[in-house]
Amino acid sequence: MKYDSVVIGSGITGLTSALVLAQNGQRVAVVEKNRLTAPLLRRFKRGNVWCDPGFHYSGGFEESGPLSVLLSYLRMRDDIRPLPMANDGFDILYSDDREIAIPCGLERVRDVLCTHFPRSKKAILMYIEKVKSIMETTPFVNFDIEWADFSKNSQDTESLGCYLDSVGAEEDLKELLGQYGRYLYGTSAGEVPLFIHALVMGSFYRAPQTLVNGGDELVDAYEKRLQQEGVDIFNNSPAIKIEVDGNRRMKAIGIGNGEMLECDNCISTIHPSLLADILPGDAIRPAYISRLRGLENTNAPFAVYLEVDHLPEKIAWSNLYRIGRLTDESFGIMACDPTEYDNKKKGLCILKESPVNTLPKELYDSDKRTPAYLEYKQKETEDLVSQFKKFLPEVTGSVKVVACATPSTYERYTGTPRGSMYGVKQSVDQIKLSSVTAIRGFYLAGQSIHLPGIMGGVISGFLGASNILGLKTIWNKVRECR
Repeated sequence: MKYDSVVIGSGITGLTSALVLAQNGQRVAVVEKNRLTAPLLRRFKRGNVWCDPGFHYSGGFEESGPLSVLLSYLRMRDDIRPLPMANDGFDILYSDDREIAIPCGLERVRDVLCTHFPRSKKAILMYIEKVKSIMETTPFVNFDIEWADFSKNSQDTESLGCYLDSVGAEEDLKELLGQYGRYLYGTSAGEVPLFIHALVMGSFYRAPQTLVNGGDELVDAYEKRLQQEGVDIFNNSPAIKIEVDGNRRMKAIGIGNGEMLECDNCISTIHPSLLADILPGDAIRPAYISRLRGLENTNAPFAVYLEVDHLPEKIAWSNLYRIGRLTDESFGIMACDPTEYDNKKKGLCILKESPVNTLPKELYDSDKRTPAYLEYKQKETEDLVSQFKKFLPEVTGSVKVVACATPSTYERYTGTPRGSMYGVKQSVDQIKLSSVTAIRGFYLAGQSIHLPGIMGGVISGFLGASNILGLKTIWNKVRECR
């Protein structure tokens, strides 16, 4: 079969790229190794609880926000129903003896931080202004930027930690912002580029929202539009071979069902290291393959889903984060779809980082459910639930574990090595991969290439498609949807 473009991977970046290309007249196919598209975005139900493995909340859904504008261009904004988080504390951070409620609005975040860290008032004012400045000068976050000014945006390579040190922030403030941000992009304060921190955290500070039906709401809207645009989706069909012609130009993608999909262009949105085994060796330098294999990843999550008799009001529309100086002392608690439950049963998700050395390599063969793996899973679950009960004694009545997900669970669904939460680590110490490769017509996109998270994934989908359609063309069309 012959296509204009083939997209590898059906996460939010892959679905976005495919839809942008199809809306611009291309014949497009998406290949996905799993049985269903967007496996990590989809909810699953256990007992009375809808569990969201990959979506909890996001910034950018507000009117004229980045996601609203981009989803309007994709003609699916009307199918997305955002719900605002608690205005006075969408995230509540617990650090040592402090309880810090992060409110909606950059200026209000500034005021709260100044109240809790008065010795760092000057640093906080500079930090908030820096976040605002980065957001205002970044295309696909600010749509008022003219094309003539598009290329003037520069991505600062300074880390968040170095920046906070330079403006005189006290260590406790740096620790708080670093550990808080780590939940949302997976990288420490000393590693994460200030640019990445500002775009991710700034979007949450402005207007965090969840969705009525969680991740399913996004999946349903994308599938509806992809069908309308005639995009072919090949499920249970991993990409296993990339073919090029004698001029190192894209020729075809071989997929798991034995078919060869001829194409002029291809966008890969899977973890870049997975390409090492399917790229043609005669078209890619060995050094590039070694680089793909050696990429440093973010840690994986360990998630436990609970059904509880009584959900405290403080968590119905807020997320709670216990922030410890060691990552294994930290975890987050999020309500699962509070609009869908009666007054008797509620759902919660407890999420923690699981460092790569927590789960030995030999335990990753989870499909066989080895005794060692099951023992590890049970112990981690019991420990996390015990910590949760001590941390939130307001939860009364029964607390029932309905599901849990280990790093190997996430690896099975995403294909990402060791199930890393945000793919490749966005770090000042790691050279960023380019979206353009040595194979003409073959491009990279996804949170490992551009920005992490839901908003970052959608933006990356547009940037991936722009390599084929032209960035100026895409930018001018999107700006019309402001």
